[in-house]
Amino acid sequence: MYITIGQIIKAQGIKGELKIKPLTDDALRYKKLKRVNIEGKDYEIKSLRISDNFVFLALSGIVDRNTAEMFVGKEICIDRIHAVNLPEDTYFISDIIGCEVFLSDGALVGKVDYVHQNGAADVFEVKGERNVMFPFLNRLMVSVDIPHKKVVVDKDEFAKVAVYED
Repeated sequence: MYITIGQIIKAQGIKGELKIKPLTDDALRYKKLKRVNIEGKDYEIKSLRISDNFVFLALSGIVDRNTAEMFVGKEICIDRIHAVNLPEDTYFISDIIGCEVFLSDGALVGKVDYVHQNGAADVFEVKGERNVMFPFLNRLMVSVDIPHKKVVVDKDEFAKVAVYED
């Protein structure tokens, strides 16, 4: 089973290097990797550098800019056995995306479509009957059940922090 650790945002230079937006709290974790997976195919990491919170990878078989351009927009994945062990009550974003979100009274809010990481707390973007965003806060979370793809949030706290699309 694979988990997503980054998104390829552009080809870099003429030798096929890829610029990656890491989907991890610590981009230095990439330095421990020997291989990555893109769309079901494994690639050996030939070189890696980190600059301005982006990861730049040179991968086996991607030797020029034209080839690298074909990978733009794709996800970088690793086998779950190579993933770091997470502390309790923390989750991989790729595990959260696709979870159904319910209020504590059983009402379905929708399905997590995206997780924004740009502040003190991650923000879940949920698509449903009404699209909504809310922060991942301990006081809000009742339960997170990754195997069953289910998140339950406290109804009263949710009402205080949820921001609905018009």
